[in-house]
Amino acid sequence: MATPSATRKGTTAALIALTAASCLQVVDPTANNIAIVGAGSDLDMSSSGRAFAASVGTLALAAFILTTGSLGDRLGRRKIMRLGLLTAIVGGVITAIAPTTGIFILGRAVTGLGIAASFGLSFALLREVAPDAIPKAVAFWLAGQTAAALVLGVVAGWMAGFGWRLGYLTMPIIALVAFVMCLRGLPEAKSDDVGRFDYVGLGSIAISLIGLIYGLSNSSTYGWGAAQVLVPLIIGVVCMVVFIWWEARVSHPAFPVKLFKDPELAGSVATGFSFNMWQAVVMIQLSMLWQYVYRYEPVQVSLGQLPMNLAMVVGAMVAGRLLSKGVPASVNLIVGHVLLIGTMLVFGFSTTTSPYIFFAIPMIIGGFARMLNETTMGQFFVAKPPPALTGAMASSKTAIGQTSFALGTALSSTFLFGQYGRGIADALEKANVEPSQQGYYTGMINQYVSGGDMSDYDPALVHKAVDQASKVFVDSLSGTMFIIAGFLAFFAVISTLFFAKANRDRKAGRLVDGPLPLDGRPAALADQTTDRA
Repeated sequence: MATPSATRKGTTAALIALTAASCLQVVDPTANNIAIVGAGSDLDMSSSGRAFAASVGTLALAAFILTTGSLGDRLGRRKIMRLGLLTAIVGGVITAIAPTTGIFILGRAVTGLGIAASFGLSFALLREVAPDAIPKAVAFWLAGQTAAALVLGVVAGWMAGFGWRLGYLTMPIIALVAFVMCLRGLPEAKSDDVGRFDYVGLGSIAISLIGLIYGLSNSSTYGWGAAQVLVPLIIGVVCMVVFIWWEARVSHPAFPVKLFKDPELAGSVATGFSFNMWQAVVMIQLSMLWQYVYRYEPVQVSLGQLPMNLAMVVGAMVAGRLLSKGVPASVNLIVGHVLLIGTMLVFGFSTTTSPYIFFAIPMIIGGFARMLNETTMGQFFVAKPPPALTGAMASSKTAIGQTSFALGTALSSTFLFGQYGRGIADALEKANVEPSQQGYYTGMINQYVSGGDMSDYDPALVHKAVDQASKVFVDSLSGTMFIIAGFLAFFAVISTLFFAKANRDRKAGRLVDGPLPLDGRPAALADQTTDRA
């Protein structure tokens, strides 16, 4: 018989192994963003080809995240997670040795498939490893991967400094280490009653997620009215409707949509949209502000975001401790929502001369709040689903995150550059610049922002134009931050209402902790029906 000490050591080792398996998803974007520049140049990618090559890993992850989760439920979550790590190794090697753009894209797609399996199922296995301490396990998993990403992101950047091929080899090295760590000490878990494989449901959700994420990603480049945006979005929405309709009617769904009758799961979806949109805006739009207006170098941007990432680690651990001590999820979430909205409003008061500390403090507070909310909502995606569908439900959290991050990026970019374009046009008109000369000034500004040669322009004119453009950009960013704060408030209200209902239902005995049945009816109600019968 195992001693309590041995059991704790075994659980800790298993949690570390699962955290290692999850690190691929948080390190891959960093490695890809750094190395894609060199790959695009060496492989002579077109601008559109480079854009697709940069995003194909994310699209593959979105396409296969629920499928790999469902396969884990059927064939074994540990088995499919390990297979995902091996797949990521193969994909990373293909990417690193790719002689052509086509082979490079294939490698990135295979990597995305591997990450889908390893990330989603490492999350699902937390339920088997720590069934009586799920909040703490989720906190450990989230804090561990965030902390590891800080170190491994630097390693990826360092390796990419020797060449983009070495940068992409970071992923298979990490995957190999994680695979070795996952060879021992992890329990297997699968369902014995899964029915036929759900080709219709999984196929429709794969197409839906690809369409939604691809369409949203194109919006800032082509505009919302372009075919490159509308066509994939329409396909995505239609396929999502088909998916929900189908999954609600089949006897053995791959994904239990009826579970979202549960107010805690429904509120968690709104929470996920909130903190993922917050992070998208902070990581992307603030980065542009720092580089375009304040002239930060890329390494300064990375270092500038470091306090936020450290605060995320603290936020996850604090959330796990609070939840394990019985603090209601609704309390954590209200605090998190208020802080996220508040920090976004603070960002809206940026100026062209705001010091770094102006951003650092709300980034630290927001990073803490972001992980406070993710840890709190994440526990429900592990604890709530029926045992047979834990893999699919846990994987859906990633799908929600990918979609909401893309939505935050698309909306903020649209608002920012829409306001910026109008602001530049108004500034040129007020300066009495003739329409025929406006292209000269916008070209000058673009040349400056891209770091190009400015020797052909009058320095005094450049200084004046750049100052005006910087002011317009900051004003546009401020307006965008206020608008996004409104979206965060919208999702916060929805989340709060659902969790308020959950609290009422729990007090009335209509909601209890633990897994839900497949139809999503609270276990307490099912028991009452049985007793009356």
